Formats: sequence, C-alpha cells, structure tokens
Amino acid sequence: MTASQPDSGPRSAAAAPGITADVWFDTRCPWCFIGKRRFERAVAGFRADHPDVPVAVRHRSFELAPGIADRYSGTESDYLRQYEGVPDHHSARMLPELERFAADAGIEMRFDGLPLVNTRRAHRVFQLGAARGIGEEVLDRLFVGYFTEHRDLADPGTLGALAAEAGLDAADARAAADDPEWDAVVDLEQRRAGMLGIQGTPYYLLNARFAIPGATGEPEFRSALETVLAKIAPGLPDSSASRE
Repeated sequence: MTASQPDSGPRSAAAAPGITADVWFDTRCPWCFIGKRRFERAVAGFRADHPDVPVAVRHRSFELAPGIADRYSGTESDYLRQYEGVPDHHSARMLPELERFAADAGIEMRFDGLPLVNTRRAHRVFQLGAARGIGEEVLDRLFVGYFTEHRDLADPGTLGALAAEAGLDAADARAAADDPEWDAVVDLEQRRAGMLGIQGTPYYLLNARFAIPGATGEPEFRSALETVLAKIAPGLPDSSASRE
C-alpha cells in the first residue's frame, strides 16, 4: 500500500477562533497514554464552557527508542536503565506510582509482564488511521491494547486486529504495519520534533506557539487552553475564573 503524506507540521489556528493541539507521542510511553486521558478531559470541560471554539487534536509520531529490537527481552526496568538512564531504585518507585496515576485517569496500566517492542510498526498503523481520519481512535486502541491487555505491538496481525476494532480495515492495517512507505510520514514528524527541540514525549504544542512538555495535570491543561483562547479571541471571558 502506498502511504499518503498529509501535512505533518504544526497547524496554525483556523480563521475563526480555534485551537489546534499537536501532541508528539510514542505508543510505549505511559505518560502519553495518561496525558491523552487528562487532555481529553480538559478539552471536554473547555468545550462545555466555550462551545463555539473548536479544538482539534492531532498526535504526531516520536520514537523514544528507534534502535530497540522488535522484541526486547528485558523488563520495563531494564529498558528504562538501558535506554533512558533510569536507575533501578528509581524505576522501582516510579512504576507503581505510574500505575496509580493511570488509575486516577481511568486507565488500567500494568508493567509486570509488559511486552517491550520496537514501536515503528505501531506508528505506521497509526499514520494509516490518521490519513483516514481516525488516528485518535486507533491510537487509543493501541494504548489500551499495549498497557492494559499486554498485546504485542510488533506483530502485524495483532496491530491489524486492534486497528479493526478502531474502525480500520484489518488487512489494510496489517499491510501498513510492514509497509516502509509509511516511514516517510513517521520520520518527518520525528524530524519536526527535533527542529522544535523536543527530546521526549508527550509534548503538546498549542496553535504552533504554546508548548507544554510532559503530561501535566488536567487543571494545567485547562489553564493552557484558556490562555491560548485569550490570545486568539481576547474579547471572550476566561471561564477558569468562575471555577476558582
């Protein structure tokens, strides 16, 4: 299958007051999954207060460990030590905390027995979903499949099955998983991240100007949305004041 190449640069605000959030992610990044849920809740609250202000979210590919084997034989702690320089004693504290943060966001996340894989195939399938207008749905299914169900995201058959549940054709998704033509889109988004100085995920960029590195809390996301709105439509009231 030949990959289409949609615009992969941060999008500017629409002519009418609106907010576009570009979010760089990796499917193996737990904070990306937690941040997705927190940001969704912040956007839902923002839309309730500002129903006439459109908010568009577009995730962007970023591989945290592009050189990792298709299937990494170590544990999550081993991966963190080898690829991110995290000492074992720190990951021993951090991983249970991450599971609790995930639970607070409504996510069942389990690191014990998590299959560690190269995420390139998952990014290709996500890009297929994005090109067909359901990238967010596909990504959500991949996150749940990985962190909750411990599915093998390096397996084209598994990726096809998960993508089909999100609305893609299973055969198309399986083909995309092994189609290097999708790498052009993945690599372009990774290079764009490098040009912006992005070194990790998640990374949020609102209206191509306002950066939020990391998975901050829902109130902080909401405040950022209000700040951007004040810049693009200064006459509209900031609804955050009424919540304090």
